[in-house]
Amino acid sequence: MDTTFNESHRPTKKRGRSKSLTKHEVEAARNRLRDAAAAGDVQACAALIALAENQQHQLVVAAA
Repeated sequence: MDTTFNESHRPTKKRGRSKSLTKHEVEAARNRLRDAAAAGDVQACAALIALAENQQHQLVVAAA
């Protein structure tokens, strides 16, 4: 009996966590940061500022 995987025996779903984040995961993380910043967390505020500056920088570079 051959126990190797071929096209018809491969699992349909990859096992483990994907390497790239989904849009939902990114949005959930940003929402948690916003909630923490609204509650007064200084590090969360700094992280939101850094993310906003990075987005603006990427937009300027892409437009050039």
